[in-house]
Amino acid sequence: MNNSLPFNGKVSSARFVILVLLSVAMIVADVRYGMFANARPYLTLFVTPIQIVVTAPQKALNWASEHLASREDLVQENQALQGEVLLLRSRQQRLDSLQAENVRLRELLDASQRVDEKIVMAEVIGFDQNAYSHKLMIDKGFSSGAYVGQPVLDATGVLGQVVEMSAYSSRVLLIADASHFVPVQLARTGFRSILRGTGSLKRLELMSVPRSVDIKKGDILTTSGLDKRFPSGYPVGVVRSVTYTQGKSYADVDVVPLAQLGRSRHVMLIEKAKVDAE
Repeated sequence: MNNSLPFNGKVSSARFVILVLLSVAMIVADVRYGMFANARPYLTLFVTPIQIVVTAPQKALNWASEHLASREDLVQENQALQGEVLLLRSRQQRLDSLQAENVRLRELLDASQRVDEKIVMAEVIGFDQNAYSHKLMIDKGFSSGAYVGQPVLDATGVLGQVVEMSAYSSRVLLIADASHFVPVQLARTGFRSILRGTGSLKRLELMSVPRSVDIKKGDILTTSGLDKRFPSGYPVGVVRSVTYTQGKSYADVDVVPLAQLGRSRHVMLIEKAKVDAE
């Protein structure tokens, strides 16, 4: 048994040497004499699967690397596009805001041309609203000629009156405040009464309207000028509803203010000298 092992080793070595010599001989014969030129295309059929198996991992790595890089590029591009969209939207919103402001300014300019009295333009810089008081802060004070009791209008109607002031700012009490009263008259019939704030920016109340008065939904109320504070003829509100309750001598009349209470940005202050001249 021990003698067979060296013998087998010698046989294996001899076979290896023979295979090497045979391989070298085949290579030399193919290179110099082209003995296997015709058989080479058929031999590649046996080599091709081996090449595919050997190169498959590298191809897979290359494919994964390319696709991962492409996905990362797409993610970055998508994020960049989203940023551009947000930027464009913000610019569009700014343009819409400027356009709306230009419309309001044109409306205010048109309204100021219809006002007979001398006016001072002002901008709203603050809004104080709670359950008991409705006031605006504007950027004009006594240095600009503002005074307590001065009427304030916007592009669509009477807004309120100045109640406090400093050198460069004033507080305006809105007509919607529960403590505010405006003498008004019905534009259609001339009926006169007092319009009272209710504490709501969307609702005013016409006081002491007898059941016999000709008043209906859609009627316009304007300042009557009887208080010598608000000049006559300026629009204040429109009648929303007229309700008659059995047993009551007076009708319940709800009025919607025409001024953009709480939303106006630019307003007009009517000069005192002209008001006094009324």
